[in-house]
Order: sequence, then structure tokens, then C-alpha cells
Amino acid sequence: MSAQRKGRRRRSYKKVVLSQSGRRDVWLVAAGRLVSLLGTACVLVTVAGVIVQRQLTHAAVAALAVGVVFAGAGAFFEIAYGGVAARREEKDVRHRLLESVFGSVQLPTHQEEDFDSARTIQLMTDNAERLTEYRQTYFGATVAAIAAPFLTLAYVAIAYDAVVGLALMALCPLIPYLISVFKKFFRQTSANSRSERGKLAGEYLDAIRNLVTIRLLGAGPRVEKHLREQGEKNRGAIMKLLAGNQIVIIVMDGLFSLLLICAAALLTVMRYHAGALTMSESIAIMLLTSLLIEPLVQVAGFFYVGMGGMAAERAIGRYLRTHPIPHAHSTRHISPASGGISVENVTFDYGRGEVLHGVSLEVPAGSKVAIVGRSGGGKTTLLSILRGSLPIQGGHIKIGGRNIADLQVPDIRALTATVSQNTWLFTGTVADNVRIAAPEASEEEIWDALRRVHVADDVAAMPQGLYTDVGEQGVLISGGQAQRLSLARALLSGRKILLLDEPTSQVDRESERAIIEAIKGFGPEWTLLIVTHRRALLEVADAAYEMKHGELHPMELSEGALR
Repeated sequence: MSAQRKGRRRRSYKKVVLSQSGRRDVWLVAAGRLVSLLGTACVLVTVAGVIVQRQLTHAAVAALAVGVVFAGAGAFFEIAYGGVAARREEKDVRHRLLESVFGSVQLPTHQEEDFDSARTIQLMTDNAERLTEYRQTYFGATVAAIAAPFLTLAYVAIAYDAVVGLALMALCPLIPYLISVFKKFFRQTSANSRSERGKLAGEYLDAIRNLVTIRLLGAGPRVEKHLREQGEKNRGAIMKLLAGNQIVIIVMDGLFSLLLICAAALLTVMRYHAGALTMSESIAIMLLTSLLIEPLVQVAGFFYVGMGGMAAERAIGRYLRTHPIPHAHSTRHISPASGGISVENVTFDYGRGEVLHGVSLEVPAGSKVAIVGRSGGGKTTLLSILRGSLPIQGGHIKIGGRNIADLQVPDIRALTATVSQNTWLFTGTVADNVRIAAPEASEEEIWDALRRVHVADDVAAMPQGLYTDVGEQGVLISGGQAQRLSLARALLSGRKILLLDEPTSQVDRESERAIIEAIKGFGPEWTLLIVTHRRALLEVADAAYEMKHGELHPMELSEGALR
């Protein structure tokens, strides 16, 4: 890829990732560094005059005071404002990533290896922090630091001697050139460090998600050993990166700064003896030489802050480009659908052969329709298409009279409410979990939803009622209670079309009976499509179908079908 094309991609990533205020903050930090350097230069030139004159005049005192104020104010602004801007932009980046995750207009493609759960979490945490540290605190200051030698030598060339100024200016491009050379040399080391860090995050996330299974199977020591080994690989990768960083610091500080200072001293002395410079000007140039090595101060952080930040920016930019945030008019303005579901000749293929073969189904408004069948028959695939988790590949589907092919994914999801077989409760209270579908719901509305799903008495008997903590993933309540809370959450969402995916598969017989009685009580204002392999649920159905090998067949609702 050409350098020009890479530059365009970097600029496009920056526009996607950084907000407008974030891009402005970068240059405000750069301005702070330049103001600080200007003040420092004023102090150095004034000191040179004082040394030669051997007296401190009122003008010199004033110049020193102005220089110190500018240097101090600029440095304070750069550090303080840069830190505040980084935290503000970090929140904004995370907000946009979350908005993209929860409301992406693109459907899953089952090809998300680059952005699995662990990598997505890493984008929102480590990468978001690295990006904003790089852009808001490091990049602007580095641009100013690189500009400092050129500005300083331009002043020397104009105010003192063009030969010294231009000759030293010819050496300055070596700094960014050497940085780019070292960047290419250590790019793989930096990439290895990021890769090992991502693997470690993924391993820890898997261990935490499967903690119960690991403990039940007695696999703790093996998993601990594996995590320790992965942690050691990550530590080794970081140490290699830091070792490379130290090599760069030694080379740049030890060789280049020495070369630059010696060249400046030699040229200044030669021009002084040639009569082109006065003693005061010569001392001023020598003092200003300290500003020529300003870029080298930034080199120390380049291979850890700089390269890590650029890689984070590319990763976040790729994610936001491939997972665009929906337009504001989408889900926010669409009303929940009421009515029925119409499925006509729907097909679906995961890439391994068709799973659904011309499926057609009618769920009239106000009815309760059940689909039964063995696992792997295609029931959940059909439900996933209806709720917007999978794209419609062939056929036509209307929900509440709306053709889902004409809608964006958030709009499809807004038409129905889903109760999944694996209920997920957030850490918090009963009220917190039910209100996630309706944040403004009153306590009475919550109690009404709980009564409808036959769990109100259970909640009332809890120590703190609605404000009882359910624990992580609902561990402090029973599976049946958790499933009924999920059903109450769906009711409270205001959506009148409910998709129930195996609502009783993870509960005991008593809880199953409570859920069945709750579903029986739903009036004609509700339309239900129930996917299940438990035939006991058929007693609530107005019509039933059996899914076999991706094909849907009507069933007789007889006594035998209920067993």
C-alpha cells in the first residue's frame, strides 16, 4: 500500500473515531506546548543578555517575568487540559462504540472473528484509553515539539545569523526520519504485544464467563496454569517492547542530541570568530540549542504511547466503519407494532446448506401460535430472523403489517419483544432488571407486570421487595423467578407481539406451570409466537406447527399432542 493511501486511511480513521471537539483539543494542546516553548525562549534570550551585560535591568526583569508566566501557563494548560480532554473524549468514544454495538444497522454475518466479545471489550477499555492518551495528550504536544526546532532556528536565522540557523535546520529532519525508521523496525514487536494482550483479555473473559462450569468440573488448576502461561507471554511481549523503546531512547538521546549540540556549538564559535556574531548572540544561540532537542523528549513515549495509540485508533476506526451507528430517526421514532405475523416462503442458509426450506406461517393478531420440534430443526433460526438477529435471505416477512425487508435492524427489533431460553439478568435489583425495557415505569406498573406473570407474590416475599438484589446473572433468585422476570420485562416494553424462545426449557415443573398459567392469562391484545420442545406449552396455543428439517407442518391440538 502506498504511503499516500496509508495517510488517507489514517486521516479517515481519525475523522471516524475522534469527535469534532476531540480534534480541536489536539491542536489546543499543541498550542499550549508552543506557548510554553515561546516563554522558555524568551527567558533564554533574556538570560544571554544579562550574562553579557552583567546587570539585571528593569527591562530584563520584565522580560524574564513574561517568559516565566508564558512558560508556566502553557505547560500547565498542556498537561491539565490534555488530561481533561482525554477523559472526555474517552467517554465519547466508548459511548459511540456502545451505541454501535447495541444499535448497529448491520446484521450479524457470523464472520466476526476480528471483533469477538473479548476484542470488543478491549476496544472499549484499553484501546479507548490508549487512543485518547495518544491523541489528546501526546500527538498535539509532539507536533509542537517537532515544530519547535524549526521555529527556533528560523528565529536564529532571521535575528542572528542565517548560516547557523539554516545549517542546523538541515539536520532537524533527521529526527522524524529516524523515528519513522525505528517505527518500522519495532512495528512487529508492538503488534506482538497488542496481540498477546488481546489473547490474555479473551482468556480471562472466557474463564469468568464459564466460572461455574470450571469449578464443577474441577478444571480450576488447569485453567489457572493456562492463564499464568498466557500472562507470562504477555509480560514477555511488553518487556520486548519496552526494551526496544529503551534502545531508541539511548540512540536518539545519546547520539543525535550530542551530534546536534556539538554542531551548534562548533558553528556558533566559528561564526563568532568570523565576526558574524556578538558574544550576546552567541550565548543566546547556545542557550536556545536546548529547544532543538525538544522532539527527543517525546521519543521516550513514542513506541509505547504513540504506536499503541495509532494501533488503537485503527482498530476502533475499523469497527466503527464496519458497524455504523444507526441514524437518529430510526428506532427512536418507530412505534411498537400490534397485529399479526406473516411468513411467506422464507429460506435461510448459514453457508453449510439450507436450514429453512420455504417456510410459511400465519400468526393472526391476538392469537397464540406454537412451533415445536427437535433441536437443530430450524425453530430458533426462524425466530432469530423475526427479531432481527439474522438477515432475511429469501422470502417475505411482515410483522404488524410492516415488511421487515424495508426496515433497518433497530426498527425490526422495535416491533417485537423477546423472551429467550437463557435468561440474562443484570447485577442490580428486581426493579432495575424489569425497568430496563421501560426506564420511566412506575412501581405500580412494575407490580402489574409482575402480577401478570405470577411472580408478584415471590417478589413481595423477598427481603426488600422490588429493590432486592438479584445478584450477578440472577444467582440470588431461582431460574423460574428469573424467567418470569424476563417475561415481565417483555410485557413492560409496550410491545404487543411477543416471541418466546423455549420459555420453560430451563425451569422446573412448578415454574413451568406458573409460566403456562401466566401465558394463558394474556388477552387478545397480545400476539404470541412460542418456540418450544416442551409439549406442555401447547395447551395455551390456538394453533401449533412442527418444524422438521427446516420445514413447517401443521399439527393437531389433540390430547396426544400435549404429552
